[in-house]
Amino acid sequence: MHKTLDIILVVIMLAAATWTFGVKHEAESIEERLRVVERDIAMERDTISLLEADWSLLNQPYRLQRLADTFAEELQLKPIVPRQIVTPADLPSEPVPVVPEEPLATGNLAANAAGVLR
Repeated sequence: MHKTLDIILVVIMLAAATWTFGVKHEAESIEERLRVVERDIAMERDTISLLEADWSLLNQPYRLQRLADTFAEELQLKPIVPRQIVTPADLPSEPVPVVPEEPLATGNLAANAAGVLR
């Protein structure tokens, strides 16, 4: 009787040790993936910081003015005059959809004047 109980307890202990090892291995795998993701995030943050600094450098007004002066002949840049600014009413209207010449009939549906099926 004691021998059977001892064998059962040893089997349960081995199963628990195997399960514990599996959980530990899975946790270590997850931690490694987390470290990789954190490293990637840090690299992306550094890249963003570098790009923001580069953008700031490229958009300095003195630099832009110097480029505009250098390429003035090629670009033919001129100051904005008030008559260049328009109101929404001055803009062209939306294009009118093309209406098919023959009525589009599919079952009980027919196209109206705007080309919309009803």
